[in-house]
Amino acid sequence: MVESPLFIEVARQHGYSAEAAHAALEAVRAHLVAAGLVPTRLYIYRSSDGGLTGAGSLGAPPLSRPRVLLAFSSADAALAFAQRGGISRSPRLVALSLSQALATVLQRPSIAALYLAAEGDYLISPGTLPPGLRIERSDLFQLLDGGHL
Repeated sequence: MVESPLFIEVARQHGYSAEAAHAALEAVRAHLVAAGLVPTRLYIYRSSDGGLTGAGSLGAPPLSRPRVLLAFSSADAALAFAQRGGISRSPRLVALSLSQALATVLQRPSIAALYLAAEGDYLISPGTLPPGLRIERSDLFQLLDGGHL
């Protein structure tokens, strides 16, 4: 699958080679496949200020609390989560590729991780995340440095 070059470009802006960025992107993709997550598009809430929201936040996150980019593999799953969690009556979603979501994490130091929610009918309590896979910002830099997840 051909991916948007955005992650590769952002990684290059951080001083990494295109080859290292491509290898990191492939490693993340393989990690997702191994976990049973194979999203073609990711759906993430937009906050009222035009930015992307952190997980479970009803307002601006406290400065000491790292933000998590919460992504769903379908718009329906994202909306169901919002309704069950009481996040918003009409949440606004943005669709991103995996490359775009990872680039966002690299570009914004305030975002500590990308959290990909698993599909399913699960019960959640307010302030908790659905089952899923968390990819830390530090993991991305480790991959770009030639490490492993």
